[in-house]
Amino acid sequence: MGNIPTDRKITMFNLYILIGKLFLLHLIWIRLTNAVTMEQFDQSLDMMRNGCAPKFKNSLETLDNIRFGRFEQLDESSSDVKCYTKCIAQLAGTLTKKGEFSISKATAQIPIILPKELQEVAKEALNSCKDVQKDYKDPCDRVFYTTKCVYHYRPSVYKFP
Repeated sequence: MGNIPTDRKITMFNLYILIGKLFLLHLIWIRLTNAVTMEQFDQSLDMMRNGCAPKFKNSLETLDNIRFGRFEQLDESSSDVKCYTKCIAQLAGTLTKKGEFSISKATAQIPIILPKELQEVAKEALNSCKDVQKDYKDPCDRVFYTTKCVYHYRPSVYKFP
């Protein structure tokens, strides 16, 4: 085996593509095994977080506030906060080609990425929150405020990367 030439360094973009591909392979593997466990789901959340976090200037505390639904502690004027949620939605395959959040795509992903014990409540939450995004023009705002609504639907089962 030869040495890797120095001109073939991995760029950040290539790293994001690799993380995205690994996440998709992880989802395919889970789908083929016909069920996702809560542990696998939590691992997927970590993979998604690791794929999106470096793209934005959010502290670990901010990411944890999103993860645990502490929205009152977030700066809702921050595009980094809101666009992080959009990045997660993109990795989850819930955005349209125009980059807008799609309730129908999100609903279609539920049996693929969620454990059975979360699937029904997730469908209910999305249905309850489907009109929230209509109040916003910016795609980052749409995803962020839909995410916030999903949290408020049933905080006890909310999970987010």
